[in-house]
Amino acid sequence: MSSEDDTPKQSSRRNFLTAAAATVALAGHGSAQSEYDTVVDVVEAGADNTGNQPINPVLNRLCGNSTTDTLLRFPPGTYAMDEMFRLTDYDHVGFVGDDATIVPTPDFDTTAPWLFRLGVLADPGRDLHFEGFTFDFTAPDTGMRAVEAQVTDGLTVRDVRVVGHHDTGTLGPGMFNVLDPDGWGTVERFAAPDGGAYSENTDGNIEVGPTGVLVSPYHRGTLRLRDLDIGGFPDNGLYAATPDGRILVEGGRYRNSNVANVRIAGDGSYVRGTRIEVDENRPEDVNQRGLRLDGGRDLWVENVSIGLSRPNGYALSVQDEVESARIEGTDIAVAERPNTAMVVAPNANHVSVVDSDIHLDGGGHALAIFGHAPGPVVARNLTVSGWATGEAGRPAILCHRDHCEFHDLAVYQPGENRRAIDVHGDDCLVSGGTYMASNYPMYNVGSRTRFEGVTADSWGDYAALYLVDGDDVEVVDSTLYGGIRNGGGTLATRSGNTT
Repeated sequence: MSSEDDTPKQSSRRNFLTAAAATVALAGHGSAQSEYDTVVDVVEAGADNTGNQPINPVLNRLCGNSTTDTLLRFPPGTYAMDEMFRLTDYDHVGFVGDDATIVPTPDFDTTAPWLFRLGVLADPGRDLHFEGFTFDFTAPDTGMRAVEAQVTDGLTVRDVRVVGHHDTGTLGPGMFNVLDPDGWGTVERFAAPDGGAYSENTDGNIEVGPTGVLVSPYHRGTLRLRDLDIGGFPDNGLYAATPDGRILVEGGRYRNSNVANVRIAGDGSYVRGTRIEVDENRPEDVNQRGLRLDGGRDLWVENVSIGLSRPNGYALSVQDEVESARIEGTDIAVAERPNTAMVVAPNANHVSVVDSDIHLDGGGHALAIFGHAPGPVVARNLTVSGWATGEAGRPAILCHRDHCEFHDLAVYQPGENRRAIDVHGDDCLVSGGTYMASNYPMYNVGSRTRFEGVTADSWGDYAALYLVDGDDVEVVDSTLYGGIRNGGGTLATRSGNTT
């Protein structure tokens, strides 16, 4: 067991609300002082705010390990740091800047590539407030971890901006962990829009390159990440695949990172109201996925927009370790380059796709479902449009799993040699909806598929439904322009249809 198990349990909900109240108070500066026994103006205490002298000696004198009930206030100005500031085993500590900019000195010791390291796994803190700083990495060969915070409970990080391209091949700008399973934290308006360089193009030695914001596998509590702005990083934009913790991504903009722009896991985690974009590909970028769900149950993607104007990886992927996920109100747009929009991995279990839109102009699948996991994939009120051709993916909807259901889909695929839906799994249901394509709109290989109440038509000279194979297929109460072509399947029921 890791050392956080030695931390006394606290009333986490009360502590979280106390931290939130302190956050509101800090905005007013004057009333904030009552929240702390000690309030220090760092300039009055000797810190240089002109950027000429490092402030590390002052920070070390004011705020050592085991510090409690202390707020450090940073008036407007520029503050140089020449080495890591490390603080552990603290309780109720705040760092609040008022137009305060932190700049690493040219001789900064990059063997310890942190500016503020506030708690470590073996010796975390509690009730940390960190707000109102700009980290200036605009000089050549700068970039490191601006702030790392590991707490048992009570984390508030707000209005932190990292400017400049992270070009040293060291740790990415932010890492945040809440280590107590009952603990809470919020990171709000953390921005690193300029991204980072691949290590192969720097003097650094970190594998691949930096991650924009990291939540490590040791995270156990609940962490809300609200309105982050993360640019293109080599190794994920937001990497929060924490199997034993909960991640709440709300709003924000993530773009052009490799591996995945947003990557989450953990029971009950969600991504809501977030914008994800890929509009730039560097030579080293080989797989710029939009959103990746790594594992856990009751994952939720809601009102998310994913735009791939230069597609280079799946827009949304549901990985094998996902037990259940709901994707709702999500809009995906993929430009004219071969690329699949949404993929469900073979062992991912129950997945639903509801009230969503996919526009696909390049060859590939809009929704591809693989494997034989027991939980079905259910799509309802999904609209698929665009000019994708069949060159790199014949059907818009590709189903290779049993027991899947498709309710009231609207699939319009006029691109050359394109199909609307291919059913390869057994015991699947296609109910309601409209399927139109240049080739066969509906294509069936699975057994015991039931088509009911559907409308299908081909813009070419093709039948509405092609039964390539499959036993005991049912087709009822459907409008099938061009009829059914039977290439080897068997019909158990065919009634109430119009051709």
